[in-house]
Amino acid sequence: MYTPIADRTLRTGETLEIGVVLAPDDVRALDDHAPDDHAPLVRPILAHKSSNEQWHLDEVFAGRVKPLETRFYLGRLQDRPVCNIMVSEQDGIGIVSHVYTRPEHRRKGIARHVMTEQMADFRTRGGRYLTLSTGYDTHPYWLYHGFGFRSVVPESGHMKYTDDAAFEAAHFRDDGTGNVRMIPGDWMHWPSLNVFCARPGPPYLRNAGLGHIGPRMFEGAYLGLMKQMRDDEDVQVRLVVTERGAVAGYATLVPDNRWRGETLLLDLTVHSAFKAQLKPLLESFVLPAGRKVLCHVEPDDGPKTAALEGAGFSREATLRQQFKAAGNALDVEVYARYA
Repeated sequence: MYTPIADRTLRTGETLEIGVVLAPDDVRALDDHAPDDHAPLVRPILAHKSSNEQWHLDEVFAGRVKPLETRFYLGRLQDRPVCNIMVSEQDGIGIVSHVYTRPEHRRKGIARHVMTEQMADFRTRGGRYLTLSTGYDTHPYWLYHGFGFRSVVPESGHMKYTDDAAFEAAHFRDDGTGNVRMIPGDWMHWPSLNVFCARPGPPYLRNAGLGHIGPRMFEGAYLGLMKQMRDDEDVQVRLVVTERGAVAGYATLVPDNRWRGETLLLDLTVHSAFKAQLKPLLESFVLPAGRKVLCHVEPDDGPKTAALEGAGFSREATLRQQFKAAGNALDVEVYARYA
């Protein structure tokens, strides 16, 4: 469904039409085998994206990411899209990505016009929190900064936006009901997962297999994991989801390609208010027989260590001063479980 939003006059005198495609088309999506009528409007401007990103777009337009809502905000000149901003959104939380203006139309202020309308539309619909990733101190960084986005840590291109300073505290509040679920990775909770990933440390070691140390976004890597889950039974992703639908932790199990995939890497991290969920999070995995599983832990992460030892892991090695965080060189302990 394409909806025009506004017309803006560029400094060149051209008229820019700004509109939004909500995918998949609500009518066509009633038949999962019917292509979205508006995919041809969007796909050409994103033809340069990676194979994983193209696969994700296939899923979007086929209606296979619902109930996650995907909006493509387009800037059009003479009915031809020349700018795109994609927002993946659920329950007022979104991920901004695929911000792109065709090279021949840059320096006209088009992206700023489109983003102005996108941000206004997000707030009008009750939007509360957005995340994105870009290069620090670049032109796009300062564009986003002008719309209220801020680095999750100083001098970082991982950015978040909210107009409610208390949002994160409320989002991760433990309501005491105990109604917390361990579910396989899905599309619906992807935006909330990024809220979780943006939280400050410690622990700083979030996912050794993916190189996630400290706050950062989980965008492109999550697309890859979702595809791998479909294609490779060795790949497992679990989310810790509260009764309110907030992601309060996640874990991944992937082949360790350093050793031809014969060893598996397990990574798990939870919000400090949900440490009690480490044990059920571990128990939600099906660990393949005949395979060694490794997990990396900060030495002072007692709850995670206890959960691993309770699941049959034992400490195998300590890697000294393995990475830096908060101005310190930190050790990493390697825990292993043998078949």
